[in-house]
Amino acid sequence: MDAKLVVGVYEYVIGSLSFRYRVVAGVAGFVGSKAKGMALLRDAAAHGITTSVESRTCIAFFLRRDADYKQAIIITQSQVREYPRDFLFALEEANLLKDDGQGPAAIATYRRLLSDAKTPGRYPNAHLELAYFGLGDTLRGQKMYAEAVAAYKQATFEPTVSPELMRRSLLAAGEVYDLMHDHDKARGEYLAVVAAGRDTSQAEQARKYLRTAYTR
Repeated sequence: MDAKLVVGVYEYVIGSLSFRYRVVAGVAGFVGSKAKGMALLRDAAAHGITTSVESRTCIAFFLRRDADYKQAIIITQSQVREYPRDFLFALEEANLLKDDGQGPAAIATYRRLLSDAKTPGRYPNAHLELAYFGLGDTLRGQKMYAEAVAAYKQATFEPTVSPELMRRSLLAAGEVYDLMHDHDKARGEYLAVVAAGRDTSQAEQARKYLRTAYTR
């Protein structure tokens, strides 16, 4: 692995620690600089032969961590163009647009990803439930409630959905039904959450909303 990639990640991570932990790290002999780490990663991304993708992925991850979504979007979009069959890059582009507050663009990107996924072999080993859940969140943020519920519920039907994401999707669907002032349908989703895992944080929230309808 390219030394610049390794050292860049090390420098950035240590440099990102709070002052207290940087002091502790310094006593132990560990020092780092976010700026130096990012510079090394950018150099590895620009000139690395075997680690360019990994370097760009690290840069985008750190930019997301620092809420510099627009720069992270630029990098991720370049990776989507370069690797059009990579599901995670396509998903991350939509997620970053959502987190940057670009709701309509994020919705269009999620929908394009889901449409492209219908082509056999386009996204090997895709987890479409993640795209449906992100789409649901974005539609909810745009107050497109009926479409948000449909996206959340579709997430629960995907064969690769995890038990936790299934509960989160059901809970979110219930919350949106409550925002639509349809508590009867919301109750059905909350009961499904409890049935899917009684001793979970999602079930705890669902039982709360069974007693008192969810409000923002």
